[in-house]
Amino acid sequence: MLFRFFILTAFLICVHPANAQKGWKYKKKFTTQKNAVYFFWGYNRSAYTPSTVTFSGPDYNFTAFDLRAKDRPTKTLRTYVNPMTMSVPQFNIRLGWYYKERWDVSVGYDHMKYVMRKGQTLLLNGVIEGTTGSLNGTYTNDDGEIPIFENELHYENTNGLNYISVQLHNTKPFVKTDDQNFVIQRRWGFGTGPVVTQTDFNWDSQTYHSNFKFGGYGIAVDGGLRFDFLRRLFVQSNAVFGFIHLPKNATVQHQGHYVKQMFGYFEWEVVAGFFLYLPDNSRCDDCPDW
Repeated sequence: MLFRFFILTAFLICVHPANAQKGWKYKKKFTTQKNAVYFFWGYNRSAYTPSTVTFSGPDYNFTAFDLRAKDRPTKTLRTYVNPMTMSVPQFNIRLGWYYKERWDVSVGYDHMKYVMRKGQTLLLNGVIEGTTGSLNGTYTNDDGEIPIFENELHYENTNGLNYISVQLHNTKPFVKTDDQNFVIQRRWGFGTGPVVTQTDFNWDSQTYHSNFKFGGYGIAVDGGLRFDFLRRLFVQSNAVFGFIHLPKNATVQHQGHYVKQMFGYFEWEVVAGFFLYLPDNSRCDDCPDW
């Protein structure tokens, strides 16, 4: 649903300037000028810090320390290029607007995947009752690390960990050709917003799939390079450092099962996009240079 919303919004913006710019004239167009609009789409890889996760339910309440997780990239190339499946992998989508020279505000989301690693031994604190497996018991630090089997306990957000954010960025060129049809720009920025999750949860040899819900929030800073071509197209590589807090992420829908966790993450994204130039109310024929 979010994916369709952003695609539709970008399409409407593309159509609008075609009519709005009649009678308007620009001497030049610059990718960082006021009222420049951009849209991008791309893919990411991510890594997560170990985290303390509290699992709660009607018959259990325990904490797992230093739980480790990874992302889950799609391995087949055709999934990335097929329009019917391109939203299946870990992707990034964003729509932005330069409200002043070099400064832009944007909205979009990062579709990441968070998967608990298999074969872990974890230190547990708390009580587990009513299961048919080997996890029943009361745990303290004195029990040491406990082997965790996937059928008894497994937790992931693969559909996914969707960080929706409003971001503020600054862009500055440091390499450009004389005709300015090719420019390398450095970018940095920060953002915050809610995290929408859909959780898959294995518990006591049963698999549960929760619905999409607001699981928490995220905060992130990022920086990278953008390569602008012909004032209309660009490719961007970005590194993101962020923090996510899920205070009550439902694992079994409407049955009082949930997890609580906080973790940091690193994300590397590569995206491609295009620029549009909205008319300036001043009708100025002499747009500023970099």
